[in-house]
Amino acid sequence: MSDTDARTRILAAALDCFLERGVRRTTVEQVRKRAGVSNGSFFHHFPNKQDLAEAVYLQGLEQHQAELLAVLTPELGLRAGIEEVVHRHLAWMAEHPRLAAFLLAPPDWIAPRDAPQIAASSREFFHSVALWLREHGWAGTPAFSIVIAIWTGPAQEYARHRLLGSAEGADASAPALAQAAWNALKPLLPTTASKDSR
Repeated sequence: MSDTDARTRILAAALDCFLERGVRRTTVEQVRKRAGVSNGSFFHHFPNKQDLAEAVYLQGLEQHQAELLAVLTPELGLRAGIEEVVHRHLAWMAEHPRLAAFLLAPPDWIAPRDAPQIAASSREFFHSVALWLREHGWAGTPAFSIVIAIWTGPAQEYARHRLLGSAEGADASAPALAQAAWNALKPLLPTTASKDSR
């Protein structure tokens, strides 16, 4: 088994264990046995359970962020970009429900967003999103955190409910949530809304 195969198997086994038991109640031994790797192989890739949990979280986060950034091309108009991000966000959650559940669940371990690699990935992602918005006329107000909350907050909450089994599928929800995101942001982005409302 190659190093890459072993790491992939450990990450997959860890995700299964974390979803079944939570991070705190999962042991390294449980993950190692499910992955079918030796102690040496496990600790070669992950010095401890915290590093493993961060790696699982980072894997999901980077996949999700890459999907959203792929949508935000320079030639895409503001409205199309805002709506397409909502569509892609919900589609990714539907396509990767186990990773999405791990990302969205209240953490039972040390806050993952504080981990250096996770924080760096998020900073780079949000920098790219802010740059795209600026290229489409956003002048810096309202604050970026407010724009993001309005843009993806409702879809994020909907995805959380869907993963808990209390909401319908993404196909039915995406158009309404995408339209709502544009309707909410359009009056807050006056420099672009008038010329990019198509």
